[in-house]
Amino acid sequence: MSTPEQVTLAYQLFLGREPENADVVNNLCQTAQTPQQLRDIFLKSPEFIQRMGEVLGKPQAIRHRHPFHLPQIPVETEVSDEALSQMFERIHQEWEHLGATEPYWSVVTQPQYYQAEFASHSEQFYTSGKYSADVFLATLRRCGVNPAQLETCLEVGCGVGRVSWALAAAFKQIIAADISKHHLDLAENYLRAKGLHNIEYQHWQTVQAIRLLPQLDAIFSVITLQHNPPPVMAWMLRELLGQLRPGGVACIQLPTYRNGYMFEGERYLNSPPSKTLEMHFLPQQDVFLIMTEAGCRCLEVREDGMVGAEDQMLSNTFLFQRA
Repeated sequence: MSTPEQVTLAYQLFLGREPENADVVNNLCQTAQTPQQLRDIFLKSPEFIQRMGEVLGKPQAIRHRHPFHLPQIPVETEVSDEALSQMFERIHQEWEHLGATEPYWSVVTQPQYYQAEFASHSEQFYTSGKYSADVFLATLRRCGVNPAQLETCLEVGCGVGRVSWALAAAFKQIIAADISKHHLDLAENYLRAKGLHNIEYQHWQTVQAIRLLPQLDAIFSVITLQHNPPPVMAWMLRELLGQLRPGGVACIQLPTYRNGYMFEGERYLNSPPSKTLEMHFLPQQDVFLIMTEAGCRCLEVREDGMVGAEDQMLSNTFLFQRA
């Protein structure tokens, strides 16, 4: 696995710039297992090819991220209530295991965040959460939404509180929710030690727990929904948007396309658990249909590079607002 230092150096040497953010670095650390793989990723990147074409005076044919000619991916998003509960429980068990074994690495999968190494890198880990919160707040302001007028913010997938502490400084009340009790306990211990008392903690043991939420002014969720099967993603998104107050906003990141991806509920439930971080995709047309049915509009949608290999996979960050 590549290190953050190697990835940053590759950006500087091949592209002549710094990485966009810590999440992009994290994705490349996971993708490139050797220096040779890291080099090849940059040599084949559209940005590098374009730069070399300009240097040589010979324009190059560039394969851009998520080409427009790709076909629709077959994704089943509607399943029975029983199947939905089974899927959620499967993910619940996976994350309880990760929370008990590698809680920090499972949030940001870089080697320095393994349990054995975490103590000497904890400050770096939690500082990275402020970047995510700052991007959220900047997105709100860019779209004409004043964060100061939003009181209650739900963080879906709070993990160990990496972003929660920064959100708590911006909102009057935070609801920090997670599927893993181990993660949530670590988050509560960390945040209380920082003297933060405007946070309510919710352990979502079943998918139905979402329906117990109060009405919300804001929702924030990054690198969370992507670990759930598409029917769970779709159900959660529908329920979450339904909990927004009129004028409330939701900043949601989720992957929407991968070359060759398909999902069938029955096949998934009959397959053995992966015992790894699952990655799933919810097509954009389903996202926008859910948004419309929930009485929301999209203020902004951005390709965010959260899942790596951008010529093969697409991830989007959406900002929705309830009418």
